[in-house]
Amino acid sequence: MEKKTLSNDQILDAIYDLADESGMKIDDFILKLQADAEASGGKSREGLPEEIISELEEARMLKKENRNSKKESQKSENIKKEIERFKTTFPDAMPQDIPDSVWEEVAGGVSLVHAYALYLITESRDSEYASKVNDENSLRATSKTGDGETEPVYTKEQVEVMSPKEVSKNYKHILKSISKWKL
Repeated sequence: MEKKTLSNDQILDAIYDLADESGMKIDDFILKLQADAEASGGKSREGLPEEIISELEEARMLKKENRNSKKESQKSENIKKEIERFKTTFPDAMPQDIPDSVWEEVAGGVSLVHAYALYLITESRDSEYASKVNDENSLRATSKTGDGETEPVYTKEQVEVMSPKEVSKNYKHILKSISKWKL
């Protein structure tokens, strides 16, 4: 029978289940497992020569260092892939232009591409909203003429529904209003 390799999620679920069955928090359960492993390791070495015990300890340390090195290497490789993906997706983006809020999202586990895309969408939406509000406010604003009266400002929609006679009558004001339209 072939031995099935468990995925990281399956392993994590099993550890959570075991910790829960023991009535312990996951951190405490893992610490207990490590302590039990160290304690049982000492018992299995009883009667062995000191140099063998020393070699076993050294082998354990090397194995741990190798595992940590592989983790770091994998982490570094993932970062390189993420950077390449970012460069491909946003070729014009400069690293110094990436705001702190994006880096905070990345530190929280969100990919750089997704965090930056969300930032761009949010900025665009905020900018469009501000522009729209400014345009509406400028259309509402009226300028004063020399005699104390206000000049009317017409929107494109208002001009489109005017009759030719109204357009002729308000022609000067329409021309001034056109400069405020967003075409």
